[in-house]
Order: sequence, then C-alpha cells, then structure tokens
Amino acid sequence: MEQRATSYHSQGLSRALAILRLLGKAPAPMPLAAISAELDLPKSTVVRLLLVMEEEGFVRRSGEPPVHSIGHAVHEIAEGYRPPSMAEVTNEVLTRLAERVGFTANLGMLEGPSVLHLHVVEPQRALRFATGGTLDFAYCTGLGKLLMSVLPTDEIDAHLPESEPYTSWTPRTVTTRAGILAELERTREAGYGVDDQERNRGVTCMAVLLPTENAPALALSVSAASGELEEAARERVLPILREAAAALVALPDFDAALAPLRTRLALANRMETA
Repeated sequence: MEQRATSYHSQGLSRALAILRLLGKAPAPMPLAAISAELDLPKSTVVRLLLVMEEEGFVRRSGEPPVHSIGHAVHEIAEGYRPPSMAEVTNEVLTRLAERVGFTANLGMLEGPSVLHLHVVEPQRALRFATGGTLDFAYCTGLGKLLMSVLPTDEIDAHLPESEPYTSWTPRTVTTRAGILAELERTREAGYGVDDQERNRGVTCMAVLLPTENAPALALSVSAASGELEEAARERVLPILREAAAALVALPDFDAALAPLRTRLALANRMETA
C-alpha cells in the first residue's frame, strides 16, 4: 500500500513539473485546454495540479477566461541557480578515461590563437602536461589543430600567431602557415588530431571532437610519453577516446555547463568586430 501511494505521489509530482516546464517554454500564458491537450492529461488532473501550484506561488492565473503562466516562486528558485562548471560536470568521465588508458585526459576549446584547457585529469601515475583553466598555443597542439581543422579556411588565421615563422618549441614544431594548413588537411582526413612532440619534447597528444551541434567546438584529448602513444597505441586508444567524447555530450548537465562558455565566446566575437 505504501509503495502504491509513493508511486501515485511521484506521478503527480512528475505531471506538475511537466506543466511548469510547458509554461516556462510557452511564449504566452496558456489556457487550461491547451495545457491539457499539449501534455495529454485529463482536464480534471490539470485543474487540481494548477490549483495547488497557484496556492504555492509556482503558477499565476490571470484574465477571463483564465490563462496560466509561471509564478513568482519559480523565479525565486531560479535566482539561486548556479550553472555547474565544466570541470564539475565532466570530471567523472575524464577520470574514468584517464584511468582506463593510463594517460592524462584534457577537454579544451579554441580561444583566439590559443587552446583553453577547460578541465584536465591525470591518472594515478601522472605526468603533468597541462592544468585546467590555462591556455596553450593552438598551432602546435593536438587539440588546437583538430579544432582548427573544422573551421572554414577564412577563420583559421584568427587562431594562428600573427607572424611567421612561429615559435619552434621542438625540432618537430611546424612553424609556417602553409605547413599548418597541410597539417589541418591531414587531420581532417584522419578524423582526429595528433601533436607528436610538437609542443613538448617526448610528449604526444591525440584528440577527437565532441559530437556537439552548436558552438563552441570542443575536443577531448589524451597525452602521454611519446613511446606510449605510437601508431599501434593510437589505434587502440582512438575508439576509447571517441566513446568518452560521446559520454560527455550525453551528460545531463553538459548543456548547462556550456552556457557560460557560449557567453564567453560571444563576448570575444563582439570585441573582435567592434
């Protein structure tokens, strides 16, 4: 009997939340009939739930015939909402990836001529290659080259140093625009990015794109001592990396964590065009 009552109350709560979501997305206050039809709920059920939520301030009724909209209590709760950080949201997936392959896992995005490291997780036998919240050059990193490879050609220069030759960090660093464009073409064909000791001697990085539909483009990488990420190891790691990238996008709070990054990107774009 107790389980049945719990199930009944859970159903009522789910329906009430569905009504709130509907009212929150509606462009204008909604009448009872429209709410009932949209959610495929009996009018009697909708009336009962609306009355309870109106008494508690979650729904506001106005007009004649009456229409319903979000109430002040919803706004009060919304004011206390803090979007989760990307590190908070992605930490579990990156930690699992780092421990599974034994390499440092890194989530990043382009910011001007740099890659912004959004979150970095190291395995227990850590070799530190980057720190979350820091910037690194885009032209000589696996993350950066991969993210540039999906851009239109006329947008690539904004993410390259202003003058050639670019700084040569190791004997393998590509230091010309023509060389980078050739690297980006190879990256497109391969479907993943590689920095083979181009930024740091003895360190190799490979990266894949996150399958997101909207900006900003994000990439996930792993970094290791070069001897541990040679061609055979890359073939083994690539499907694991892609699996983790898909898992990140599927996280319930991933879009919420992206919101501040989209705002940051929009502000940067406005400053560039001002």
